[in-house]
Amino acid sequence: MGPDVPPGHADEKAMLLAWLNMHRDIMVYKIEGLTEDQARFRPSPTANSLLNLIVHLTGVERNWFQRTIAGREVARDRDAEFGDLTATVSEAVEAYRAECLRSDQVLDEVGSLGDACLGEPGYSVRWVVLHLIEETARHAGHADITRELVDGLVGYSRYERD
Repeated sequence: MGPDVPPGHADEKAMLLAWLNMHRDIMVYKIEGLTEDQARFRPSPTANSLLNLIVHLTGVERNWFQRTIAGREVARDRDAEFGDLTATVSEAVEAYRAECLRSDQVLDEVGSLGDACLGEPGYSVRWVVLHLIEETARHAGHADITRELVDGLVGYSRYERD
């Protein structure tokens, strides 16, 4: 199982969301099937586990879509995202997927990608979406290396395109 490849032709909003969703799916793909201990493996003392990365990206989604774009008050403890976690893999993945759905709902409510964000008018919605693609893709790369060290799984999906 793995992510769907984004379409070759679509309007800008659909295209950007497809790329974001692909990287979101990669993150889930990289943690699925691991034991709790494997998901907590840190490849170095300063590196993050796959579980930390999923929890962190949940906070990233919440912060940028709910707070920055929609202007809503949100609770986030960024330091806790990188600490010792009590959440299970299934709880963390469920929370991540739920937050991604809320992010998609925020994006559906936006008129234009060029609109200023309600919470941070210095950013456009487009900027935030592009940043989330970058942030999620960067962590997906970290996740790929970590997963390979855990059990040898490489690649990002059943499609294996480059």
